[in-house]
Amino acid sequence: MAECFSRRGFLGTTGRGAAALAATRLWESNACGANEASSFQVESGVRQLFLDDVGIEQIDRLRRVVNKPTRHAENPLLSPDTHWERGCQVYGTAYYDEAAGLFKLWYLTGPKDRGLKPLELDGYERAPHTTMAAYAKSKDGVHWVKPKLGILPYDGDKQNNLLGIGKHNCEGISVLHEPHDPDPARRWKAVYWDHGSGGWEVRNGGPFCKAGPEDGWHASFSPDGIHWKKYTNNPVIPKYCDTNQNVLYDPRIKKYVGFSRFGFGRRLARSESDDFMHWSEPQLVLQCDEADGPATQIYGAGVDLYEGVYLAMIWIYRAGGDGKIDTQLATSRDGIHWTRVGDRATWLELGDEDSWEGGMARSVERIITRGGQLYIYYCGVHGAHTGPKIKNVVRKHPVQIGLLNQRRDGFVSLDAGDEEGTLTTKPFKLPRRKLFLNTDATDGKVSVAVLDRSGKQLAKSRVITGDELSARAMSPGGLAKVGDTVRLKFVARNAKIYSYWFEA
Repeated sequence: MAECFSRRGFLGTTGRGAAALAATRLWESNACGANEASSFQVESGVRQLFLDDVGIEQIDRLRRVVNKPTRHAENPLLSPDTHWERGCQVYGTAYYDEAAGLFKLWYLTGPKDRGLKPLELDGYERAPHTTMAAYAKSKDGVHWVKPKLGILPYDGDKQNNLLGIGKHNCEGISVLHEPHDPDPARRWKAVYWDHGSGGWEVRNGGPFCKAGPEDGWHASFSPDGIHWKKYTNNPVIPKYCDTNQNVLYDPRIKKYVGFSRFGFGRRLARSESDDFMHWSEPQLVLQCDEADGPATQIYGAGVDLYEGVYLAMIWIYRAGGDGKIDTQLATSRDGIHWTRVGDRATWLELGDEDSWEGGMARSVERIITRGGQLYIYYCGVHGAHTGPKIKNVVRKHPVQIGLLNQRRDGFVSLDAGDEEGTLTTKPFKLPRRKLFLNTDATDGKVSVAVLDRSGKQLAKSRVITGDELSARAMSPGGLAKVGDTVRLKFVARNAKIYSYWFEA
């Protein structure tokens, strides 16, 4: 267990809190033995981030920092400006379609100012406050168009951007594009929570949806992401799945993986499927604990695979505190065992108190990479969530959608100060001969050496200064042979190290 001990030493020397230490020890009890049995692997072309301690053997005088994203100057980018939108909510999916050259956004909305007047949508009567899926597109990710799709009649008018997905209340639509599916009609897949199949009634002067036999996690298929056909045996998971849904395909286990509440309340649960139609019994995988504060809960999450690692942007709801919701990060190698990133530091903070995002700031799923930048969409809510301590809230702004930008791989960095810091990786088989770094050494320097099993230096890189997203650190002639077992040793001063990777 020597390598596990080294990681605990790292946590202590970098000043991370007792709660994080306890959480990491818990994680080690589940996963560390397995990690020792199977060696650390570095695949060609896959970037190695520092979200967790997997792959780290020894570290000294480097500090893990959660880096805040940058809000776009034109935020909010998507606002409710039609009579069928009371808000624009990212219980949905953002995606960049390479073939079409378009950013695409599936988001949640609902009727505006209907009182108790129901809607007739697609042949069914829906509650006046029903939730509906909508679609928008953009060429640059900033300026959005709500196309007139001609699909779902809103008070008899189909000239809107509403999608015909969901029969009662389509909530939390998650869209997955698989352009190489042999069935063209299934190249776009979606899951969502449909609920209220028991009809609706008036309670306490307002509309209320009643549970029914068709409530649960539903699946639909589409040839284009716009025209959807529901799976005939819905619901695929008959569970209560309030707020956001997430679905992705994990190529390592060759399964679809879904995340939602799945009846566990404000926690994160997981299910998997071979065919998108038959899903496993959900399993609870992540929840808050005492270290998060009284009655703190995971309200929802945007989950994606980033460089082969699960990354969850978890919405932290402080029900026992100020009732507000901001976003932290969690990571996992298998989607089951999770590590809270950076001592539970807040990644997406709230906006100003009276702003459109002063009460809640929640990220959508799908992390979009364009060049050296990440595009991540989120919604803002004015005012806290009502709950045990917050009984009434007057919202001055509608729910709206904005854009976050972050340096590629920039969620977390290992930072060195005036004193030189070092990091040594676990041993791994050299996948390729060209080593690249993503680092900012504008005010300092970074170098890296290749070591053999015994720790003997085989080669050393040039000294990197400046801010480089893709710094070619080492020439092919200076490296060991592909397939050899090596370690890397990084040396840094007044610099940030974001990631490293190998290419042919």
